[in-house]
Order: sequence, then structure tokens, then C-alpha cells
Amino acid sequence: MPVMPRKSKIQVLIASSQSLLLSSLKALIEKTQGLHICGEADNAASLIQLAPVVTPDILIIDRSLDGFFEEDNMDLIEGFMKNYRVLLLSDMNKSEIYRLHKLSIQGFITTLSSAEEMINAIRTIFSGGKFFSAKVVEVLIELSFKNTSQEKSLHNDLSEREMEIFKLVTLGKSTKDIADELHLSKHTVYTHRKNILKKLSCKSATELINYAYTKGLMEER
Repeated sequence: MPVMPRKSKIQVLIASSQSLLLSSLKALIEKTQGLHICGEADNAASLIQLAPVVTPDILIIDRSLDGFFEEDNMDLIEGFMKNYRVLLLSDMNKSEIYRLHKLSIQGFITTLSSAEEMINAIRTIFSGGKFFSAKVVEVLIELSFKNTSQEKSLHNDLSEREMEIFKLVTLGKSTKDIADELHLSKHTVYTHRKNILKKLSCKSATELINYAYTKGLMEER
């Protein structure tokens, strides 16, 4: 069988700080017909420098790539990844899978994926599709449901006094008005308001009112 010309193969750049994983990925891709390793990187700096030079068709990035997915770098990384078709590879750290799935990626699989699933993901993405493994989808559904449930019940953590003050805030009452009505000091009301904002993940009275409206609490006044 004639050797397929390099230019007709899917060019893959792999990036991982785990040498064993990097070697395994390289071996798998090189033995698969139609695929070719055009480069490899073991840290964030080398990846960012190498990718524009080798212009890969598919960029495979390991979540644990040294210094790449740190929170402080996310804006820079998002801008970089938009230039490539990216297949993200992660362990089963659920919170990290949920955090990173929002990036500009075309595929997401885990280290539990089979070799066949990896190859299928590469070819699907190269053809213009998207590929999220079953394990990734399970995590996203689980955490999406969990986060939604937590959001709906935030106000259940308010004390009776905090709920009372919260409702008065939604009526547009000032700290002084609330203090006078409840026979409390302004300092006490201010402290309660500060705690309410924190518990409901709000930054202002306007956001408290929006929260109350979206949760149907305005009808309970």
C-alpha cells in the first residue's frame, strides 16, 4: 500500500505536561491511518509559540498542561484557542470539566475514553462537527442540575430576620426606613443587608430586587 502523502493527513498538535500521556497520544496518532503529529508541547509557553508555526488541523490539549488553564490566563487562552479546532482532554475532575467546557472548543473527552473514541473525536472535529464524550456530557448534566438547584434555594439560607429585611429592601425601603420600622439600629440593618447580598450573590439592592422577581418572591410581600 502506498504511503499517504503528509499533506493529505490530518495534522495534529498535542500538548501535555504528562510525559507518559504525551507519548501514548503520539503513539496512537502516528499508528492511525490519515493522522500525523505535526508538533508536541509540554508547557503553555511552548504551545503558544509552536501552534502558529505548525498550523495544526487539530489541537489536542491536556487540561493539566502546565500553567495553561489558570484563572488569571483565561482571557488570553480564550483568544488563542479561537484560532484552532481544539479537542480538550481531561481527567475526571468534575468542577474543572464544567469550568472549561465553556471555552472555544470543538471537542471534550476524558482520560477514560478509549483509543477509538479519541480517533473518532479527531475525525469528527476535522470534518466540522463537535464531539463531547459520554462521560463529559454526564458531568455537565449533573453539575448543571446541581448549580440550578443551588441557585433556586439561595434565599432558603436567609434567617427569619434577614428574609424580613430582604423583603423590605425589595419594596425600595432605605436602611433608615427599615431600621425605624423594625426598631433596629442602622448599623444592625446594614450588617444584615451585607450578609443578604453575600448569601444571594448580589452586589446591590437592584440585584436583590431582580432576584426576588425572578424567584417569585415579590408576590410574597
